[in-house]
Amino acid sequence: MRLPGFGRKHGVSPTTARTVEPSVVADDDLIVRFVVITADEDFYLRLQQIAVTYDWRIGRALSTDEAKKLISAKPTPIVIYDSDSNGGNWRGALRSMNDLPAQPCVLLASRVADDYLLQEVVRNHGYDLLPKSAPSEKLIHRLKFAWFWARERVNREDASRSE
Repeated sequence: MRLPGFGRKHGVSPTTARTVEPSVVADDDLIVRFVVITADEDFYLRLQQIAVTYDWRIGRALSTDEAKKLISAKPTPIVIYDSDSNGGNWRGALRSMNDLPAQPCVLLASRVADDYLLQEVVRNHGYDLLPKSAPSEKLIHRLKFAWFWARERVNREDASRSE
């Protein structure tokens, strides 16, 4: 079974990466979109290569305020927050992103990945932990899982409104 938004695109160069924009595509709701809040160029480029490979949409912000503007322009179900951003105040950033009307799944990207940190992420309304040094396959898996979870939550909310 082929899932929308997860087909591998061969022969696409990383320089043609799409960013989160207000443009509308017929099946736009089926395309994985995420915003990355990071100043780490290498980490962003890894995520950008993944996005290009799978024809996903990626946006970049250097702050939570900038990310909020992107999400307001085009609701985005996934936010990746680099723990090294904002002087290390990731707890406040996760709570702040969770307060958005779109309620995106917020993943904390970190050089450290252990159970203690994952518990802290969840306590601060984050969705998951994304190890920055993880192989691309693990990053892809975590992003796909977050996207499915976010889509399911939207579908449940739509169903409850129509009842």
